[in-house]
Amino acid sequence: MDNFGHINRSKFEEALSMTLRRKQETGNKKKVKTILSRKYRSIRSDLQSQKKRKRQNNKRERRLSDGKKDRAKDMIHKGHKQFALTWGMMMGVQMSIDRQAEFSEKLCGNMDMCANLLQVTDFMAVDKYTIPLEIKDMSSHFKFKDYAPLVFGNLRNFWGVDKYEYMNSICNPDTNFLEFMSNSKSGMYFFISHDKKYMIKTLKDYECKFLRRILPHYVRYMIRNPNSFINQYYGLHRVKMPHLNRKIHFVVMNNILHTPKPIHTLYDLKGATYSGRYVKRYKFETASKDSKVCGKDLNFQGFTDEDKSSNKKNTEQSAPKCRQWLKIGKSERKLVFADQIANDSVFLAKMKIMDYSLLIGVHGRDPQQVHGYIPRNINNCVKDETKVNKIQVSLFKRDDGGFWGMNDDGTLNNEIYYVGIIDILQQYNLMKFTENKYKSYFSKDCSTEISALPPQKYAKRFIEFIIGSIK
Repeated sequence: MDNFGHINRSKFEEALSMTLRRKQETGNKKKVKTILSRKYRSIRSDLQSQKKRKRQNNKRERRLSDGKKDRAKDMIHKGHKQFALTWGMMMGVQMSIDRQAEFSEKLCGNMDMCANLLQVTDFMAVDKYTIPLEIKDMSSHFKFKDYAPLVFGNLRNFWGVDKYEYMNSICNPDTNFLEFMSNSKSGMYFFISHDKKYMIKTLKDYECKFLRRILPHYVRYMIRNPNSFINQYYGLHRVKMPHLNRKIHFVVMNNILHTPKPIHTLYDLKGATYSGRYVKRYKFETASKDSKVCGKDLNFQGFTDEDKSSNKKNTEQSAPKCRQWLKIGKSERKLVFADQIANDSVFLAKMKIMDYSLLIGVHGRDPQQVHGYIPRNINNCVKDETKVNKIQVSLFKRDDGGFWGMNDDGTLNNEIYYVGIIDILQQYNLMKFTENKYKSYFSKDCSTEISALPPQKYAKRFIEFIIGSIK
């Protein structure tokens, strides 16, 4: 680890130099060919698709013949437009972790010591780094900010995140991030570490300020509720580089779906049942091998394309074969699950947060028995050989990163659930207030079915929807 920073910095300078050179050559002109290829990608002929796959296979064979390792399809390589940005993130996180070397692993899991060590100034602290870069024909520098480093360091210790394992996942100079294709409408970048343990998401300025403002409440709640479903944040940072016209804030968080088992069905639940909370069947059937199509609330309730086309909204008319349930097991286990969902929702409501959702991934020992499972045209049930961290704090992450579903008699059933509450940085502000009034007045859906609701009403509907799905 001694020459880790040198390797990282040299590759970062190389990546930044190549990005600046490409930007200087192309300028700000739009590539018509790229725009047209994106526009007409859906109507590309079979012959063109076969030619493209043949070119990709030939390129892969040449790479392997040169003695290079096979590269993941979504790996961010040197030609990627975000290559320099990801290397800047990696180098900044590595410097941040090195600065915190004095905090040993003896704090791991000791929540009393963790809570007593933190002071008000620790939540306001910002470590700044400025590194001069040696790039041809220009003098430049790289700036990095690390927000509340001691706070997030203690959180990582509390959750059992090993320092060197964390650095190997985020800052490994021999690998890079994977590009994560998200359905988010925010326009932010999503990356995932090479071992798929951690996710990196860029934030807007107001989201970064909001997270810093609620950070003391977040830390206190997560320490007192180790079984919480709320997403775990491991670090909040900011990068500023010469080729970017703006400062980029980003957060490192856990990957809820990190498991060696394949995920057969995936849902994003808000408790909203308006017409937009539905994904058509053909999107599941035509999904590529490496992508996951996320169903929504109406998919979870078992609605089909026929119900959607006929505007049926009564849940009694949904297809029972496609209806997904959370089969928790005995009443004691159901009570623990329901109480944790309620506690998390009440906490988020107190923070004036809304528009969050419950991400549910379902693995089935027999996929055909999983309700709502739709086979793809391409076989994607390939087992991931990555290993899951054995240190688990939450009761709901002890079975390969999730928890087994159970029957009423306490026996294990066919499914494993991977559950977490995501997107918790949306405040109920003036924009959401206006959206609520507009949709309530002009939308055909009931005002209680839309997504933009005040925090208290949103939490109440969210709790009722999730608890009503327990069986």
